[in-house]
Amino acid sequence: MHESLAIVDEMYLEGLAMKRAQIRRDRPDISDESVEQSIQDWITNRPMDAPGRVRLT
Repeated sequence: MHESLAIVDEMYLEGLAMKRAQIRRDRPDISDESVEQSIQDWITNRPMDAPGRVRLT
């Protein structure tokens, strides 16, 4: 189980790195602090991945 969580954590961090790269491509003039703020905004405010109700199981 521990290895599975490590893989999930690694994928999550890679996804954040990809999002940072996208933000930097789209807005090359913003500061590092603004990039991190954009990441935080994206994490907390992004829309659901698919339409419909959220299923927890």
